[in-house]
Amino acid sequence: MEMFLVAVGFYGIGVLTMLLPHGMQRAAHWLANSAALFGSAVCAYAAGLQLFGGMSPAPLTWGSYSLGCDGWSAVFLLLTGIAGVVTSLYALGYARSYEGSRLRLLGGMWCLFIMSMVLVLLAGDAFSFLLFWEIMAVASFMLVNHESEKRATWNAAYQYLVMTSVGTAAIMIAFLLTGSASEGFSFAAMAKNTLESSWQHLVFVCAFAGFALKAGLVPLHVWLPKAHPAAPSHVSALMSGVMLKIALYGFGRFMFSFLPAWNYWWCVVVLLSGVVSAFLGVLYAQMETDIKRVLAYSSVENMGVIFAAFGCGMLMKASGSSFYMLGFVAALVHAFNHSIMKVLMFMCAGSIMHGTGSKNLELFGGLARKMPYTAVFAFVGSLALAAIPLTNGFTGEWLVLQSFISLGTSCAGQDIRLWTAVSFILLGFTGALALGCFVRFFGITFLGRARSEIVEHAHESDKFMLAAMGVASVLVVACGLYPLPVVRAALLALGMPVALDAFGMNLAWAGVGTAVCYKPLLLLALLLVLGAVLWLAVKNCFVVEDVTWNCGTYPTQRQQYSATGFSKPVRRAFDYLLKPKRQVTYMRKEHAYFGRQLSYKLEIPDMITEKLYQPLQKHFVSVSNFLRRLQQGSVRLYVAYVMVAMMLVLVWGALYK
Repeated sequence: MEMFLVAVGFYGIGVLTMLLPHGMQRAAHWLANSAALFGSAVCAYAAGLQLFGGMSPAPLTWGSYSLGCDGWSAVFLLLTGIAGVVTSLYALGYARSYEGSRLRLLGGMWCLFIMSMVLVLLAGDAFSFLLFWEIMAVASFMLVNHESEKRATWNAAYQYLVMTSVGTAAIMIAFLLTGSASEGFSFAAMAKNTLESSWQHLVFVCAFAGFALKAGLVPLHVWLPKAHPAAPSHVSALMSGVMLKIALYGFGRFMFSFLPAWNYWWCVVVLLSGVVSAFLGVLYAQMETDIKRVLAYSSVENMGVIFAAFGCGMLMKASGSSFYMLGFVAALVHAFNHSIMKVLMFMCAGSIMHGTGSKNLELFGGLARKMPYTAVFAFVGSLALAAIPLTNGFTGEWLVLQSFISLGTSCAGQDIRLWTAVSFILLGFTGALALGCFVRFFGITFLGRARSEIVEHAHESDKFMLAAMGVASVLVVACGLYPLPVVRAALLALGMPVALDAFGMNLAWAGVGTAVCYKPLLLLALLLVLGAVLWLAVKNCFVVEDVTWNCGTYPTQRQQYSATGFSKPVRRAFDYLLKPKRQVTYMRKEHAYFGRQLSYKLEIPDMITEKLYQPLQKHFVSVSNFLRRLQQGSVRLYVAYVMVAMMLVLVWGALYK
């Protein structure tokens, strides 16, 4: 535990840099991000010792407050530490672009944000958890609102603050209900709660709603596609890579410790919420032209996949299947892998914005010639998010599919097979759309010809940003080729005795048999042999090189596929879900030879926002306007309100004593 406190101390030093004089902005920037880097490295090392070294630090207690670390929290601390190291290294270069614009505040809040996430994972009681959870929410709000002079940023930040406050209220209710049926509010005491069945349902609803909102599951996701693009890119990377996963940590803590007897319909709700979120998230990602909104909706998709795997594990356990741990392993492995690849891709998006000054896909094209290193790193991240074999993205999604296969084959009952079939269909669509989404992302951005002048003036990122993206790319490939450490960490976090093949991912439960077999190194060897055979077969073939286009007028950059055009087949196929709004404006009269010049505008509204949240907002505003009549500015009237409220409380207490 001492090492975790050392990490927190490093973060605390970074927070204090906000107090440095205005003239020391650059020094504050270097000190804050360096402190975050070293603190994250210590955190990752301590979590690794906890998981792989068998160390179990004694908890620290101060009265009713406590800090501790078990296997479940250690795997998330490891994830937080690794992501914190990479993003803090990236921030050393990227955040310098904010010099003269509250740079001290950015560095200090960055350290406070990471520190609060670490302390949430170390919290050993409900009060500590909620305290650090709120600090995490406020710090992330300040970071999202860093460019508050932009109206869109201000709106996104305050929408995020409202939504996260609602989620916190739901989580607080879940803690209060559980603690009221326990001997205290420590996690150990709450694990022995005596909640009745009806109250358990309410606790589940509150806990799932609160953590699903923070995770960005549909329909509670509306804050995420706005907040992530508004934040600085290294902040977006950590919010998507780590903060969303802490929601999984909190939900898992409730399910494993406080509500171990799972109702059948709880499992179905978690599973279907995840599957629907995955499908709708990637569908909207396919439509976006803002590179950071593409990645934000991709995070909705992947969090949906993670919760679907978790729900699959819950359903298998509730049905008595021996393979139930496979679902939880899949959720943890995919959470860990998604953290790395999404951190990489948000850093690549920041590099593109840094080099071009834009985040509009329609303005890019041919960036690989101007930003070759960023193109390579983005290619690796795109392969991973498309779940291509030999990347870490494939490992997690392979395990997720295997868990659903186990659900369908090991559990009796037509209803379970129905949920399995529905999940397979939606996850199949999700995988295909994810592949198309990141072919579109990489191809439109880096390949082809320049679509605007900003590409001609683009430049590569600095050494800190490139080094961070390089480290993340190496981790993506390494965890894809050798997934054993990540899988072992997930198994140790769950306390599951499982045999692992040293050269692959051959998982075998004692007395059950082999559950999953995937050997990426063997697959790589086969691909290398096949490639060598093909190269030997064609190396001496007669080849004539010529230009690709040899007829008619040479095509211009306007004749390439645009991002909107590339996604049109998908948009037409799911027109009934997306409800696109098209606007065609004719700029001049029709010409005899050249037709008419026109302007075409396409908007894909978020239907959940339009159909659910906007009507709720209107009703809320109406009620608020009505209640404003009570605010008359009279102190005597306010005292009367207080007296009436006290009388009602006394009457309530007398009636229900």
